[in-house]
Amino acid sequence: MAPAVSDMSATPLVSVIVVAYKQEPYVRAAVRSALAQTYAPLEIVLSDDCSSDRTFEIMQEEAQAYTGPHKIILNRNPTNLGVAQHYNRAAGLASGDLIVVQDGDDISRSDRVAKLARAALEPTPVDMVCSNVSVIDGEGKALPKWGLPPVVPMTLEGALNRGSISALGCASAYSRSLWTKYGPIDAEVLQEDVVLPFRALLERGIRVVDEQLVEYRVHDANLFAGRKPPRGRESRRRWARSWRAISRDWRRAWSLSGRDDAAFEQPLGRRMKLQDYDVECYDRSRIYALLAALRGLAEGLTLRNSAGIIKRHVFRLA
Repeated sequence: MAPAVSDMSATPLVSVIVVAYKQEPYVRAAVRSALAQTYAPLEIVLSDDCSSDRTFEIMQEEAQAYTGPHKIILNRNPTNLGVAQHYNRAAGLASGDLIVVQDGDDISRSDRVAKLARAALEPTPVDMVCSNVSVIDGEGKALPKWGLPPVVPMTLEGALNRGSISALGCASAYSRSLWTKYGPIDAEVLQEDVVLPFRALLERGIRVVDEQLVEYRVHDANLFAGRKPPRGRESRRRWARSWRAISRDWRRAWSLSGRDDAAFEQPLGRRMKLQDYDVECYDRSRIYALLAALRGLAEGLTLRNSAGIIKRHVFRLA
């Protein structure tokens, strides 16, 4: 294996966190791509979320066989923590100023960390960097027709107006301060790449590296891309709770940033109220949902919002 080098004038410690759960067919290639990074100084956190397959054993095998310069930290959660808490745990084990995220089924190009680390500092420091990706299937075959924009939108105003951010978490890196200042990600969040970019926009912003530095793998077990929309009431309940948790996290981060709470409530207050109604109605009867939709009208929901509650929870059509 080639020796680690760095082409940056400043070389802060960077951490790569490889987070995996039941990714036995893919995790070996993912770990090897992390170990092959040319940047130094680098530490690599290999973290498994209590997989029932051989994911962690493969991580151990690759760590034991590695003879290069990078520091390796092995972690296996004793119980399954879920998406957000697993990221919190892995980030808590990292010491780097910049934390580069890699999932256990994706493959990083060997110069990925070096290019993200430079982009995080130059021309001015930012708190998130994200590259483009190439897309592959479960067998490693290229899927050139897939198009995935790195981050949308790129401004705080745009995020507030949309009520969401679309970001390629698999291709992103974040400053460690996004955890130390704003705390752990809410445990009910299923998309860390909606929470962390918002925090970055509250601080020094986001920068995109216009290169394909990650091979993003699409397969049947993907939590997001490559998977059909969730079906069944229990799955929809889980996603409703996640979106409410994301909004809760955004609101908390907004307050911690020192901004006026009223400036947050104006664009997102009604959306958050609707999310509260949605989660509440998933746990109640159809009659309760009908009464809640009517109550919502009196409490500031639009006619369209209330009609949506009736559709989802009375007729259960979505």
